[in-house]
Amino acid sequence: MKKNIIHILLVSFVIVSCKTKNKEVIHINQSVVQDYASIFSEFERDSLSKKIIDFENYSTNEICIYTIDSIPNNETALYYATKMANQLGVGKKEKDNGLLILISKYDRQIEIATGYSTEKILTDNMCKTIIDSTIVPQFKNRYYYEGINNALDSIIKRWN
Repeated sequence: MKKNIIHILLVSFVIVSCKTKNKEVIHINQSVVQDYASIFSEFERDSLSKKIIDFENYSTNEICIYTIDSIPNNETALYYATKMANQLGVGKKEKDNGLLILISKYDRQIEIATGYSTEKILTDNMCKTIIDSTIVPQFKNRYYYEGINNALDSIIKRWN
């Protein structure tokens, strides 16, 4: 009797183990704030991410903040930002409604790359104005979060 109970428990354990392995969940990191230059604190990344995700849920427009130490040789900031936006798949393919904010820490460059549909609303001139009047003044005082947070507010207000 005791052997049968142990045997049943052992078989049950094996069955449960096999089921658990088959249902293993793979998590893919699709963060909207990719801070490779470590500019933001964890709280700041979470706060920016929440704002971006809330906006995406409301509008379907996608925004990504992408920080790096420096831009690869022979590439402009705009080219690199556009390349990264395409590589990461920022924006819905059928709507082309993505926007990527690139911050290159050591090069001290900031660029906003927009998808074709986004560009109709957020023109290159508007993006340059947001960079020059909202982001740069804050960055000069090392208020990186405030600069990007305020820029997001401007972008969201104009993009709605």
